[in-house]
Amino acid sequence: MKTKKLFILGVFIMAFMVTSKAQQLPLYSQYMMNGFLLNPAIAGTVPYAPVCLTARMQWVGIKEAPQTFAVSGHTLLGRSQGVGGYIFNDRFGPITRTGALASYAYHVMISNKSKLAFGVSLSAFQYTLDQTQLQLESDNIIDPSISQTKESAFVPDANFGVYFYEEEKYFAGLSVAQLFQWNIDVGSVNQNKLVRHYFATGGYRFGINKDFKIEPSVLAKATESAPIQVDINCKGFYKKNYWLGFSYRTDKSIIALLGVKYQNYYFGYAYDYTLSKISNYTTGSHEIIIGINIGEKENRGSSLL
Repeated sequence: MKTKKLFILGVFIMAFMVTSKAQQLPLYSQYMMNGFLLNPAIAGTVPYAPVCLTARMQWVGIKEAPQTFAVSGHTLLGRSQGVGGYIFNDRFGPITRTGALASYAYHVMISNKSKLAFGVSLSAFQYTLDQTQLQLESDNIIDPSISQTKESAFVPDANFGVYFYEEEKYFAGLSVAQLFQWNIDVGSVNQNKLVRHYFATGGYRFGINKDFKIEPSVLAKATESAPIQVDINCKGFYKKNYWLGFSYRTDKSIIALLGVKYQNYYFGYAYDYTLSKISNYTTGSHEIIIGINIGEKENRGSSLL
């Protein structure tokens, strides 16, 4: 038990100390279902208004492991503009981010079916560091260099993205988050820098026959001074309303995906299993998406977006 506690403490301390270099934003396994969380240019890319709840519990079995909750929605205005937004709460050990984001996108017709969208979003969130969690009271393990306080900072920021797509056929996108790269002065270690996060996505849906389709896709994530992380995904659809899939993430994770759509409602689930040493302490990660497509025509089926 003591070894497990020391391991978990080490994870949190390392995450805090390298926060200026590593992934600082939530991890999503079902980005294919709600790419708007990664790219503001996706606002308005479908002729209805998707509204959904995303919840992720990472490393189940480890106390204070990362948790992410977001409620998002976007819609098309006229023929060429999209707006959207979401509220979120992210927790990773001693760090909490709670805030909101608003997006605007402009869509340009490239051909009869293909469009290119440009999007920007403005966000504001409360960044809180609770350093009392960086100790193990039961074992009296306290690092004197870490202040036992709880401090917060208000952080405004912005994201930008481009998105090329044909609905229900293919997509390719590039986006960058945390454009301002603020230095957050909280805790014993000052100047916790928020670094830019870069995302590249792409996917194509192939028709096997009338009822079956396959959608391979990829997501690449990069930050300063951290290895590029790539998700390689493949989903199979049956009559557009049922799907199964799998993903491989280069941080040594494998992911199982499943989902169902009924009328305008949909549900998606992802289970992540890590192949790294942390698997000795966790049963895996769980992620769910529950949503409704407001104004969607009946029997339209599942969208790429």
